[in-house]
Amino acid sequence: MSSGDDPLQPIGAFIDIDGARLHYLVTGPDDAAPVLVLHGASANLREPLTGLGQALSGERVIWLDRPGLGHSRRPSGHWNPEREAALIARFLDAIDAGPVIVTGHSWGGAISLRLAMDHPEAVSGIVLIAPAIRAHVGEAALYNRATHWPVIGPVITRIVVPTYGRAQLESGAASAFSPEPVPENYVEQTALALLLRASVWQANAADMARVNEHLEAQEARYAAITQPVIILAGTDDSVVSTRRHSVPVAQTLPNGELVLIEGAGHNPHFAHASRVADAIRTVRARASGVD
Repeated sequence: MSSGDDPLQPIGAFIDIDGARLHYLVTGPDDAAPVLVLHGASANLREPLTGLGQALSGERVIWLDRPGLGHSRRPSGHWNPEREAALIARFLDAIDAGPVIVTGHSWGGAISLRLAMDHPEAVSGIVLIAPAIRAHVGEAALYNRATHWPVIGPVITRIVVPTYGRAQLESGAASAFSPEPVPENYVEQTALALLLRASVWQANAADMARVNEHLEAQEARYAAITQPVIILAGTDDSVVSTRRHSVPVAQTLPNGELVLIEGAGHNPHFAHASRVADAIRTVRARASGVD
């Protein structure tokens, strides 16, 4: 990212699919097997790109602004992981990506598993980073629920978020990285301020307001996932409990493995990016029957 680069501007291409407009960036050699990276809640493709870009420079990587976040727009109507996975599968087909190793962080992990379950032909393997993948992850914050209430919702979106949102981005980053330090200029480099745009805030709030309902609808199906899976999770994650999420799901998956990163918080794809790259290579080998 150059010093003259505005992180709030699009850096990739756009494609229109079924009423959605998706923003994505493809990096790496043309002849490599593709990796799809899905960011978590409140973020955009620049977040994992900033953390993993160098470690994955030898990989063919598709970095996607998930529908409704970053510079992507989601279609109108009721939204859930099932619809999101279906749209992502159509996106992969439209760009002729072939089966991908899907790598998802936090809420992107839940979408990754949904993609693998509903569209197994699109996924050859899975790497999850600090995933939020079981119900009862915690009650949705009041502001997420209230964002869509009459009268109060517009006040939150138009006044509260623009006024106080920037400070919350900084404190949220500190919580996510804790006990590890937040990288210098993290909020700016990862364009987290895109979350403060009204449409993005509303889309993210809608996802998080129903997060437990979404996860309850899919977690009983994880045992049917046959692709190789590696879950990387920090021992000190205070945002998504590793013990509650990663540990039991790794035991449920027929071809799952859990890699615990000692002392890491919720964003291990920064200080431990090489561990993610190693996991992708291992999953690819297992998917091809080499390992």
